[in-house]
Amino acid sequence: MPLTPSIPAQNRLLPARVFPRLRSPKPIRARIKHIWKVIEPQKIAVLQLAGFLTLSVTWLVPSPSLGSQPIWIPPVVGSQLVNSYKASEAPYESGHRGVDYQVTLGQGVFAPSDATVSFVGKVVDRPVLSLSHDGNLVSSYEPVCSSLVVGQEVAAGELVAEVCEADQDYLQHCADTFCLHFSTRKNGEYLSPLWFTGELAPSKLLPWIEPS
Repeated sequence: MPLTPSIPAQNRLLPARVFPRLRSPKPIRARIKHIWKVIEPQKIAVLQLAGFLTLSVTWLVPSPSLGSQPIWIPPVVGSQLVNSYKASEAPYESGHRGVDYQVTLGQGVFAPSDATVSFVGKVVDRPVLSLSHDGNLVSSYEPVCSSLVVGQEVAAGELVAEVCEADQDYLQHCADTFCLHFSTRKNGEYLSPLWFTGELAPSKLLPWIEPS
């Protein structure tokens, strides 16, 4: 009986149907475009969710500095804000503990809210006026000259001082123009006056975009 040689399985040729036909790969640009179509709606949805959560937190958490405090009026009329408030890292480190408005000599300064005069006079090299407000708030203005006296009560919008010159040694807060320095303190801690005058720019939420 003739013997049939045994061929190991690994050496046999398998029929073509065993190997499925492989699809030709898509061009890289087409693949990237397909992936972007899948990811982009998810990215938009995440941004919209983040905006919604931010708005929710804003509604639930009150403003740390305003609270129930009514909004003040700016102390000067028609003046441009030239320097903003910059908090310092520590009480005695450098910073800008107030804001500066571009003004002219003799320009009127008005009480931002009902207050009581707490200080009128010179501090080192510049004339200063300080007003005490409800809520343990104090506002100060320099360099200004005033005829008010300590203890005198003033109403919101009342003329309380005029911008005047300081001593020659006074270092102006504005390099190329004359300016009024306006600061606020609550319980002795400096805060941005713009919180109280409502001049801080509000946060903007992204508009709703329907995923496609």
